[in-house]
Amino acid sequence: MKDIATRLHNEKNQWLASQVEGGYPTKESLKGRDLYLGAISSCYLEPFEVPSDSVSNVEWHLVDFHRLTIMFALLHSKRWANDEHQQLIVEFLTQIIVEPGHALYVGFEHGEVSAAAMVTTERETVLISDIALCGDWNEANVSTSIASLLQNAQIATNSQVWLEKR
Repeated sequence: MKDIATRLHNEKNQWLASQVEGGYPTKESLKGRDLYLGAISSCYLEPFEVPSDSVSNVEWHLVDFHRLTIMFALLHSKRWANDEHQQLIVEFLTQIIVEPGHALYVGFEHGEVSAAAMVTTERETVLISDIALCGDWNEANVSTSIASLLQNAQIATNSQVWLEKR
């Protein structure tokens, strides 16, 4: 299963990188892609066990129009400390053309964007990547948020779930 998850991870990264290759990419989107690719070079995959007692108020929505793509990009950019880098990441990620094979999700709490993630699946293997959370970034919050995403996205409980970690 890890072989499938690793392949999904590589395919996801190639797909994201290719989002700025067609047409006339801006210099900023190319720089954002380079920043993104540099950051994911240190990522690793870890199996995820859904906690039995997780309770979350996050309401997840599949990104199916550009406004949600922008929300995904803005939240994800907060993972970079430098304002200039954040702007470049937004420029890169807002170029994403939604595709079923790499589903983007944005989570809301009390009407505010609070979480974002990408879900890539193949049969019973699920990769959750590009996880971004508002507020306290700790294992408990990540675990609870991902558990709620799996439930909201109706991902089968018999799936082997892998998380991309940095």
